[in-house]
This record gives sequence, structure tokens and C-alpha cells, in this order.
Amino acid sequence: APAHLKKELNSVLSLQGQTEAIDYAIHSFQLLSNLQQMQEEFKEWSEALYSSLNVHDSFPKLVGVDLEFVWTLLMVRDLKMNICKWAIGSFLEWDKLDQAAGGQEQNLGTKLH
Repeated sequence: APAHLKKELNSVLSLQGQTEAIDYAIHSFQLLSNLQQMQEEFKEWSEALYSSLNVHDSFPKLVGVDLEFVWTLLMVRDLKMNICKWAIGSFLEWDKLDQAAGGQEQNLGTKLH
């Protein structure tokens, strides 16, 4: 009897383990479903916010252009502006270095004969 009971208990424990695995899968699926629903809501909110910016009114050429592409364009524009500021600052620094030894009107390396 104890061997038979042990075998049945092992079967019950095995079924409980399988039931827990199924419960975990169902719970995971519900979480995934909830996350997908939240993603859709966030997507709708972002599209509503994007349309409220009236980008197409300010820039008619961007009608039909994807949001991510417009974002990339804005990032590239900001990067270009920062590079231009850096370059101008660098040129002004070179002018200051050139004028440092020779005075304000005379650049470094030039001779007045």
C-alpha cells in the first residue's frame, strides 16, 4: 500500500506542478495582453500629441511624413546648429590667438615693412 500511495502522490504532485505552470503561462499571457493594450494607448496618445503640435500647418512639406523621421530631422538640425556654434567659436579663438602677439590690427606672422 505505501508504494501505491507514493506513486499516486507523485502523480498528484506532478499534476500540481503542471497546473502551476499553466497558471503562470496564463498570468504571463494576461500581462502581455495588458502591456499590448497599454502600448496601443500610448501610441494613440503620442499620435494625438503629435497632431496637436500642428507640425503640418507650420511645415506643409512634412504632411504624411512619419513622426520618427520628423524627430530625426529635428535632432539632425540641432546637431548641425551645435557644430556650427562650435566651429564659429573655434574660428574666433584662432583669430584671438593670431592677434595676441601682433596687436588688434596686426595678425601673428605678418610683418609691416
